[in-house]
Amino acid sequence: MKKNLKLTNEELMQRVQKGDLAAFEALYERFYKQLFHFIVRFVKEQSLAEDILQETFLRIFKERKRYRKTARFSTYLFTIARNLCLDALKTWERKHVLSTQEDFIERAMDLSKGPSKIVENDELSQILQRAIDALPRDQREVLLLNKYSGLSYEEIAQIVESTPTAVKQKAYRAMLSLRQKLKKMDD
Repeated sequence: MKKNLKLTNEELMQRVQKGDLAAFEALYERFYKQLFHFIVRFVKEQSLAEDILQETFLRIFKERKRYRKTARFSTYLFTIARNLCLDALKTWERKHVLSTQEDFIERAMDLSKGPSKIVENDELSQILQRAIDALPRDQREVLLLNKYSGLSYEEIAQIVESTPTAVKQKAYRAMLSLRQKLKKMDD
């Protein structure tokens, strides 16, 4: 597995296409935390996020022969996860009542021990999470993909089937809106 550490994500995926389980494991290790943090913030439900994470990697492996290096692997991965999130939310929201804000934040804080930790303080985290949740879905999605998952505007544009310029505008509007919401909450 150590030899896989030097390979790019795209090279690992090419090995996965040939059935290399160690390469698949290496991709999983590289991305599962970052992807899970994106998914849990998107769907706001830990158990649903865990299911989507598993389904995303399952699809990557099942559909490995279809992978084409037309974009970065991370773009391919986040596109699959995003689509699964959208599908799951449509179904899940019809069948279940969403968890309370406090429950979500408590679970999210437990998960945020990695580099994508939003804020140390619970109170500030709750305020920030409410402000993010209040954003329109398209702005929230772009913000999460860029600021919390580290994807570029070009990658996000491919994922959401838009242009980099439109994505930048949504990210800018999201940040402006967040600042305004946080300022109002602070007053």
